[in-house]
Amino acid sequence: MGSVMHNNIIKISGLAAMMMFSSGINAMTALTDEGLAEVAGQGLFVSDYIAPNSLTGAGATGGNTDFGFYRMGLDVEVAMNANIDKLQLGCGGFNESAAGNSCDIDMDFVRLMGLNAAGNGPSTAGAASDFILKRPYVEIAVKGSGTTREVAGIKIGSEEANGYFGVGRQYANGAVNQETGVTCQTGGAAGNAGAGAARGACHSGVSRISAYLNVELSAVLPLTNGVSGYACFGLLSSSVPNGGDCYASDTAGVWKNGKRLYAEIIGTRVATMRQVVELDLDATALGFISIDHAYANLVQDLKTLHGFSLDGTSDFFLSFQRQEIAYPTYDKSGYAYPANAGWWMNVPDVTVTDVQGATVDLGGLFAALGNLAYPGGDTINSDLGVAPPINCYGGYGFC
Repeated sequence: MGSVMHNNIIKISGLAAMMMFSSGINAMTALTDEGLAEVAGQGLFVSDYIAPNSLTGAGATGGNTDFGFYRMGLDVEVAMNANIDKLQLGCGGFNESAAGNSCDIDMDFVRLMGLNAAGNGPSTAGAASDFILKRPYVEIAVKGSGTTREVAGIKIGSEEANGYFGVGRQYANGAVNQETGVTCQTGGAAGNAGAGAARGACHSGVSRISAYLNVELSAVLPLTNGVSGYACFGLLSSSVPNGGDCYASDTAGVWKNGKRLYAEIIGTRVATMRQVVELDLDATALGFISIDHAYANLVQDLKTLHGFSLDGTSDFFLSFQRQEIAYPTYDKSGYAYPANAGWWMNVPDVTVTDVQGATVDLGGLFAALGNLAYPGGDTINSDLGVAPPINCYGGYGFC
């Protein structure tokens, strides 16, 4: 990439030199990167080829790397701000056995916008902010040779993605969810995660997704149902209200000092996130028992997650393929997580952090106290307090 940029500078400088010679000046001046950025049409078309099974880094998995990859892109930054009412890709077809009458990717009210200053949420500038892709490219996976050669997959990606990917909308208690037809009941039984759950009906957004998402999670959630204090998980920033309670020292010396928590969402037409989390319970008591830590099975309908931050995320891409393919990473150090047949989204570095949810009933955590120090249970479709971002211009959009 560096040599390409060098050649570009020489060409432009050479043109400048010809103009200088014509006026009697016999010296050339190289443009800086800043100066080059001011020149219209300076973006270069670049191409590359990665041979089958030629990379040995992370993600190399044998057969699904047995493709030749042709990459074509631009050495530019693309800035955009967009709202999409309905994003559906790969409906019906091959993956009906995974989830019938659905799509590989099905999202309501997608917003592509800029990040806030902290890089962990949507920009307050809304429609005036930009979602930025650095060095976007198209990559074609080719299988076979000669007369048997065929295109097996196409990937659209970038070296880096900077922005906020917002999705969905939230309904008030008693309102009918226009996407599912189910009435929102914020105080109703959670039931199983899904469109029919009383709490799940209070949200729309990600109905289905075929993807690899590596999500960093953190939250501080106030407790109810006879249990006082806060439940915390993941690494919170010091600016989170009540987050200081989660930094207090304790004998365990682990969670209250902060520990990153990652959850992987992997699969075709996934609708639910399931993750076992270790909760740090601050100043919590149940009768005469003082409880310091607990485990919970966090079950969340993906509709309750209304967005995620991409802060310099590498290898964010969207692809579609006829069979499982592990595409090369942008820097060619290895392969991304294998993409399943059909449409696929790859986001290896996502943040849903500093979540400050409304009051959450975690009473189910203490239904079975087999281990007094580490009771366990499920928390299903808790309101994580992640509101859909505002990205409307004037009276337009779906705010």
